[in-house]
Amino acid sequence: MTRLFTKVSALATLAIGLLSTAEAVGSAVNYNGTLCKNYVNYDFWVPSSNITVAAIEAQLVGQGLTAEVIAKIPPSCSGPFIEYVCSSSFPRIVPTTPGTADVQFACKSTCQAVVINCAAILQQFGKPELLPDCNGVIPSTVKTAPPGILFQPDGVCNALKPLTSNSTGPSTGFHCPPPFIPVKPGMPPSPTCSADCCVPCPAQYHLYREGDLEKGFRMTNIMRAVSMVFSFILMVSYLCLPDKRSHPSALILLFAICVFLFSVVVIFPLIDTNAMQCVDEYTPSTQQNNVKCAIQGAMLIFASVGTCAWCSALIVNLHLHTVWNSAWLAKKYWLLHSICWGFAIAVTAVALGTGQVRWEFATLCLISQEKSSIIFFYPMAAMIFPAFLVHIATFFHIARISAQAGADSETMSRSTLSASAAAVISHRRHVMMAIKIQWRAAVMAVAALLSVTFYWLFYFLQLSKINPTELAPHVEKFAGCLGLGKAHDVCADELAPHLPPYGLMIAAEFLVSSIGTVIFIVFFKMALVREWGDWFSSIGYLCTGKRRQKQEQDQFFVI
Repeated sequence: MTRLFTKVSALATLAIGLLSTAEAVGSAVNYNGTLCKNYVNYDFWVPSSNITVAAIEAQLVGQGLTAEVIAKIPPSCSGPFIEYVCSSSFPRIVPTTPGTADVQFACKSTCQAVVINCAAILQQFGKPELLPDCNGVIPSTVKTAPPGILFQPDGVCNALKPLTSNSTGPSTGFHCPPPFIPVKPGMPPSPTCSADCCVPCPAQYHLYREGDLEKGFRMTNIMRAVSMVFSFILMVSYLCLPDKRSHPSALILLFAICVFLFSVVVIFPLIDTNAMQCVDEYTPSTQQNNVKCAIQGAMLIFASVGTCAWCSALIVNLHLHTVWNSAWLAKKYWLLHSICWGFAIAVTAVALGTGQVRWEFATLCLISQEKSSIIFFYPMAAMIFPAFLVHIATFFHIARISAQAGADSETMSRSTLSASAAAVISHRRHVMMAIKIQWRAAVMAVAALLSVTFYWLFYFLQLSKINPTELAPHVEKFAGCLGLGKAHDVCADELAPHLPPYGLMIAAEFLVSSIGTVIFIVFFKMALVREWGDWFSSIGYLCTGKRRQKQEQDQFFVI
């Protein structure tokens, strides 16, 4: 039904901005279309009786606004968007007096809701031209009422809502594109969720190419398990074999205990990786919501700091023995225990006390990326970097003594040595004996320094990229890419520049996972095998014939 209005109210005149109240201003048409049937149940205004509902909807379809496109748009966008389309395409006629009516055009607030909820989605769908300019004119009025009508303020505009409670547009067939899952009703806002869909926990696993992180972290877990076995062998060897629990071998025992604790935490993810990472399919683990995460995180923090502390003690003892010919630490184990274990306990207590233990990366819980430097990495650096400088000083001392020893051997004979010269030569011989085991401490110091530095730099520079807040806008684009039907790996490649490089991530985790293996290679010698043979023989489990005579122990680092 079409009715001609010969007069509009002052409000409509101002809105149209073109027609005088004495002129015929258009017609009222009853809506009988399909696109906006869940929103429009009123007569709407057209400037000419020749304009029909079918013509308006055909124009919208020609612009790409089809039912299929709307069905793929998440409800958080499709609801505001279809409200905007319908309110702007079909201005409401509100009769006032006989022959006079108000015309209500689209609301500016409706336009703004579209911009907030649909900008990224329409960009991903390749339809950025459908995004309105809320400070400009309503696009549908450019032809019907040139040069167009501005969006109207609330209270005097055509505000639309669904006619039924379950109506969000021409289609309700939207499904979150895999691997996304629907938002759980009543759940609090999350950076890994839009208004409609969430990235399942663990979120980062779904943002790389399919299966990449599962395979990569499985490899690092295997490496950590191997390190656990090797460090256990080293620990038990120094715990059970004779003369290994006295100075200075006791330092290696204590160091091996920490490395074993550092590696043994791999048992948690090996039993159930997802149980360490997530509480449910939406929520990452923290010390507050997952007791296993709290226990494993505390063990890892304690073992990490303890490993650095006892590594530093080893280096300092090597320096005292080699440079100063001093065994000062041999009678100061109470001080070493107080500093090394005390420091590890303090850092762990601070991490737990501030509630910062949580899962954010790989398969293990650790300190949150936001607080990791101040609570975790700075304290470890305060130990390992000075120890490395001490080790460099030891190395240069040995190099200087070695050079002098070589020069003196050409100019001196044993028969002409004075007492003071003989003392100098004796010291040099002592230093030269230390050189035989110097490479072991050097490798250990370099391995500890590289591991702490590399992992720290990765944590500080790269891991922030997977901070949920920083990642949220990129996740929306990733969801839009999947919504277009593109393959997961194609969308993951588009997201890759905004994530930590896959190879660097696996390398950082693999490096720290291999510490136990490196230490085993450094400190394990065939002498330990022979001593195990003697040990078993002494208790009657292994018969080797005549027992071997006890070997004279080294002056330092009995290995």
